[in-house]
Amino acid sequence: MKYQPSKTIVEAIRKWLGEKGLRLFRHYKGITGTVSPVFGRTRRRHLPHPVHFREGMQVRNFLRSLDECKNWTAHDFDNRWATIVEEAIK
Repeated sequence: MKYQPSKTIVEAIRKWLGEKGLRLFRHYKGITGTVSPVFGRTRRRHLPHPVHFREGMQVRNFLRSLDECKNWTAHDFDNRWATIVEEAIK
C-alpha cells in the first residue's frame, strides 16, 4: 500500500521549507521528474550530488521533530520523505 501523508505533516513541511525550499524541490521535480535526483557533478567539484543524502537528510531530520512521526523507523523516514515533499510542492 502506498503511503499517503497526513495534511498536518504536509503543511508542517511546507511551512518549514518556505518558498525558497519549495521552489528548489519544484525545480528538481521539473528538470528530473523526481524530488530526489542524483546530479552527476556540482559546479565546483566532480562529485555526484545525491539529493537523498543532502537535502533529503535535512527533511528527514525535521520530520523526526514532529510528534506524528515519533514512532517511525529509519526506513519509514527514508521511504516517506520524498512522498511528503511531493505533496508539499503541489
